[in-house]
Amino acid sequence: MADECAALLTALVTATRQDRSPGEVLAELLAGLVAAVGAESGSIAVYDDSTGRVVAATPGSAWALGRPVDRSAPVFQRLVGGDCLDLDVATEVPADLADQLLARGLCRAAAVGIVVHGRLAGTIQVYFRDLGGRLSQSARDAMRIAARLADRFSPIRGDVGLAAALADGLAVLDAHGLVRAWNPAAQLLTGIAPAAALGRPMPFPVPEVGQGLEHELPNGQWIQVLSAELAGSDERVVTFRDSTQVHRREQAKDLFVATASHELRTPVTVIRGFAETLDLRWERLTEPERREAVRKLRDQAERLAVLIDRLLLVGDQERVDALLSPIEFDLLTALRTAADKLGVDEPHRLVVDLPPALPAALGDEGSVRTVLSELVRNARKYSPDGGEITVTAGADERTVYFRVADHGVGLPPEDVEHAFERFWQAEGTDRRRFGGVGLGLYLVRRMVEGQHGWVSLRRRIPDGTVAEVRLPRADVT
Repeated sequence: MADECAALLTALVTATRQDRSPGEVLAELLAGLVAAVGAESGSIAVYDDSTGRVVAATPGSAWALGRPVDRSAPVFQRLVGGDCLDLDVATEVPADLADQLLARGLCRAAAVGIVVHGRLAGTIQVYFRDLGGRLSQSARDAMRIAARLADRFSPIRGDVGLAAALADGLAVLDAHGLVRAWNPAAQLLTGIAPAAALGRPMPFPVPEVGQGLEHELPNGQWIQVLSAELAGSDERVVTFRDSTQVHRREQAKDLFVATASHELRTPVTVIRGFAETLDLRWERLTEPERREAVRKLRDQAERLAVLIDRLLLVGDQERVDALLSPIEFDLLTALRTAADKLGVDEPHRLVVDLPPALPAALGDEGSVRTVLSELVRNARKYSPDGGEITVTAGADERTVYFRVADHGVGLPPEDVEHAFERFWQAEGTDRRRFGGVGLGLYLVRRMVEGQHGWVSLRRRIPDGTVAEVRLPRADVT
């Protein structure tokens, strides 16, 4: 058997030398691990305080992308110690996941925890078809190496990111402002090893004693820095912590006010303009001109209604829950009905390519129109040069699904999870090229997960994005 550790490290070196993004390196790392240990497929999940989701997967596990994971399951607690576990899927894996894996002929799994300061911040799982095998020591070492490397290249930050697990960084400065002490968390937060920090000035600004400041590191991460005197000496202690998510929330609030004001003002301005035209020039307008003005009034009123509905849904969990009544329904009929009501302006073309039949889905039929509408609207917005937007559907042993694919600008792997955050968009100013308030995908995820399904985004080859929604099959218990 080839040396699994060597194969894994070779894959990682190849990825980093090709100048790829962190998300692509993470995918390459996972693919290298799967090949090195002889697995069928694999995935990586990251966690916040109680839950998490799958953020990377090899092609054989692509169905799991975006899938929520309950980290409170007993098997995950066994991973806190950093052990690499061999697992019988039928008896040792949470039942909902076991059903999905067994239906695909995957009987055995191996898992390792990504542990940061005693906290389980993520897991790497690989899956096998043979039940009797066990991991070799070399394969176990490869799994542990992959777990240690995953955080460094993780594309996820913030509440669901591994960086959220970090403790405060701490440095002690002498009277000349040179670093005398540099704790492990300081290295993890900044990427600067003690040998490179000791005896040198701080690598970022330090506030006056008793004060604090916010600073952006070269990698885009924000830290909150505090400074205090060290009692009985002329030294100072500087503490700093990851404040990226707090900073983003504050930016999001400001950005939301700016973009929401702009988005709401546009249809209101158009409605006012055409209403005044009809009022003041009614007799001078031809019948076709009047009808065109009324049509534009209707279109802008519908646009305004959608924007207002999004804003109301954001803060009304009860309203979202009320929409979701899981019952058996025909997904194909729901998709055809929803697609017939979608208008896609030139230069885009909506192509609905559905199979003749599908198993019944379990969920809320009424929400399909909203979900499909948001995904098509998103595809249109990020395809400024036009092209086909394709809606397809299918089923596997446990789920029914539909996909919306475009030929647009695409989404880097490290931005996939951010796309589902409130108010987030690929561009970060209030004059963003693509417009919108960044609520569509956030609402889609809330609605789909409320039906015990999941939604994911992935890059489309050679260009564009694929959005995939999966719902439980009604005939599978």
